[in-house]
Amino acid sequence: MTDTDGTAGLDRRLADALERLGHGMRALAQRTAREYALTPLQQQAVLALAQHPQTRHEVAALAAEFDVSTPTMSDAVAALERKGLVTRSPGTDGRRRLLSLTADGAEVAGGLSSWDDPLTGALAGIPEADRATTLHTLLRVIAGLHRTGVVNVTHTCTTCRFFGRDEHLDPAVPHHCHLLRMPLPLAGLRTDCPEHEPADAPAGRRKRTAGG
Repeated sequence: MTDTDGTAGLDRRLADALERLGHGMRALAQRTAREYALTPLQQQAVLALAQHPQTRHEVAALAAEFDVSTPTMSDAVAALERKGLVTRSPGTDGRRRLLSLTADGAEVAGGLSSWDDPLTGALAGIPEADRATTLHTLLRVIAGLHRTGVVNVTHTCTTCRFFGRDEHLDPAVPHHCHLLRMPLPLAGLRTDCPEHEPADAPAGRRKRTAGG
């Protein structure tokens, strides 16, 4: 790429910067995972179970969440069971096995929760308005990747059916959440909303209407 001053060059440099950030994130994840004798995937599973303890977690759902095959996630969960960090219980149909952390698993999750402190520390030095704009931009990129199938599972505002884009004139509060019935400031956009419903979800799978 020789167009270092044009749009194509800018897009390429942004992609390179995100790639380097991804390498750094993976290095941080591997470092903390090793401290607890876990693989990065096992660490992701523990943190997912800890962050949403009320969710009915299943192996297949976690596999989709982290874009790995169900057998790969099943192996990771089996290893966590052997370590005494995760337990399975029958689902409502008597066949599906629901996952939850044990007491030891919750303790490990507490230790793992600070794995990205170096990143959040670096972000803290950036003005809040810039951080909010960056969050907004990244969520739009994620939404674009989700539409093209590159990202399979996402719980962000920008991929939710309740998200109303650019419904307000205030550039700091441009969007609207039709579930909460309130404007959404850029700094308040969510990356992992428990009320998220995919924008393209069939009507029969939707939990509620915007007015319900």
